[in-house]
Amino acid sequence: MRHHLDKQLFAETSTAPAKFLMLSALRAALRKTPQFRSNAKGLMICIVKPEWIWHAKAAASVLLGGGRGFYNDDFRRPVHIIDQRSRRSTAKGIEDVTVFRPEHQAIYLAPSRDAVPLALELAADVIVDIPPPTARHIVAARKVIGGEDVDMALAEAIAQQPAEVIIGLTARHSLSGLDLSSLAKTDATAPRTPTLSELPGYGPVRPWVEAIKRDVADWREDKIPWSDVDRGVALIGPPGTGKTLFATALANELGFELVATSVGEWQGSRHGHLGDMLKAMSTSFSNATSHRGAVLFVDELDAIGDRARMRSDHTFYEGNVIGRFLELTTHALDQPGTIVVGATNYGHLIDNAILRSGRLEAHVYLDLPEEEERAEILSYHFQHVLSATELREVTDNLMLATPADLERLARRAKRAARVRKGVLSLQDVKAVLPAKVPLPEEVVHRICVHEIGHALMAMSSGTAQVINIRVESHMVEGEAVQDGGRVHYKMSNRALPTEKDLLAKMRTLLGGTAAEEVVFGNRSIGAAGVEGSDLDQATRLAYRLVASYGLGKSLRYQVGADRVDDSFMPTPELRVEVDGILAREYRATKELLAKDKARLTRLAAELVVDRQMRIEKS
Repeated sequence: MRHHLDKQLFAETSTAPAKFLMLSALRAALRKTPQFRSNAKGLMICIVKPEWIWHAKAAASVLLGGGRGFYNDDFRRPVHIIDQRSRRSTAKGIEDVTVFRPEHQAIYLAPSRDAVPLALELAADVIVDIPPPTARHIVAARKVIGGEDVDMALAEAIAQQPAEVIIGLTARHSLSGLDLSSLAKTDATAPRTPTLSELPGYGPVRPWVEAIKRDVADWREDKIPWSDVDRGVALIGPPGTGKTLFATALANELGFELVATSVGEWQGSRHGHLGDMLKAMSTSFSNATSHRGAVLFVDELDAIGDRARMRSDHTFYEGNVIGRFLELTTHALDQPGTIVVGATNYGHLIDNAILRSGRLEAHVYLDLPEEEERAEILSYHFQHVLSATELREVTDNLMLATPADLERLARRAKRAARVRKGVLSLQDVKAVLPAKVPLPEEVVHRICVHEIGHALMAMSSGTAQVINIRVESHMVEGEAVQDGGRVHYKMSNRALPTEKDLLAKMRTLLGGTAAEEVVFGNRSIGAAGVEGSDLDQATRLAYRLVASYGLGKSLRYQVGADRVDDSFMPTPELRVEVDGILAREYRATKELLAKDKARLTRLAAELVVDRQMRIEKS
């Protein structure tokens, strides 16, 4: 392998920008191999983006043989190209790529790892990913071809373009006055997708995004290796909170390609057999790692499986899927410029090995947007024709609205303005809001009693300092974008809660329905009936106490706290113990509220009038 080119060969190579650029890229990628360092013989496989592969062949010929085509057979030719067609089998069932043990150095160029036959992959001494030419390569190429010097910022912008743009601008004599926005040919009719900086919301994920932006910028300037970049993240949150949009906007923010897929898409490939799924999964990862800068977005991550929950009849299938996903994720995150983003509505259903350090190690929880964020999101979808400030009149009443709900509301309002052939106004927004049904006063009174019950139990526990309560006079008909009331508070002692802290939280959860029974002598369905309700949370907490934390009758560990979900099957003995805990804490909650009934009824009456309240610990 040639470390230096002779004068004639250098002159020939320097007149061909594409060949020089790929020669630089090949040398940089192969520099650490024994074949480069000590000129050892061997078979090398280089994974090159399809648009660069033929230029890479010319460069590899220079690197190995001085550019002279003096080998006429497969056993002596130093450079070969494999394309996807090379995976086809001949009539005899033998793949049409010759595998041999070279007596010299040989390079096979392939557009992805999937294009490489298994026999050839196993025979290879090294397999190296060859990224496209970098900004430094562009600067060097322009120097040797005699073009005007280019500053690093412009070279970096050029390096992000398609191959034909990079080659053309590298060969151009002068780049003075070049309009960066015209570098890549884009479809003017295609809608422009935003960057994360342009999007409102995403409060919990902003610190991670800012950190990775700095890391990627430093990596591009060769200040840090790719291994120092935080490059694996799991997005966890309910449907409609913008997980898919986040991945797209992140790619745009970083100037990376987006490769979007889902576990469902892998499972549905061809016949859905194990081999089909593994092939589809491998292809997605190969597509991502073939770019110099890509965000691989994997939706429905929980469907990949969890070895702790495997059923015996699916163990072989699920075990192979998880094992291959772990292998591909580890490999992808090691490839410079590859970021993997997984998204799920059910973080507790994901195998722990996927979420460990070194894989999808950053865990970001996307919840419903807060009051200011709701208004900003809606204003964004209106292109800020209506400001966030004026939209608060509407969005403050949509406490359960997801970003997807707000986008849908914006589409309806813009359609309403078009129908009346007028300029979008706040009245258009109000006109398309879901119908609101006034709540009877007795229902409002019950809701207020319920919320005050929560608040008093939280305050009596000593773990809450400030409590904010809000109730509504109307309910939204037919759509879950509003609830009757809500209590906001923060509990102390969250780092290492004691048994007392956990039981106090349980009593707070049970305080709403207990207050109803104390005041009205009966209970409503407002504390149960759906996942995430008061009773659901209290029941899960009780199971964690006895089955996970060892705080029940027996000092035991049966299941991880994050595994107490719909798939958890408790023993009859465990059910009896949990029923006893819930009954005991409910009785204690009722007794405490009954003793404080006068305060309970007074505060509930005030809340009926004011519809909101703030209680501070004295």
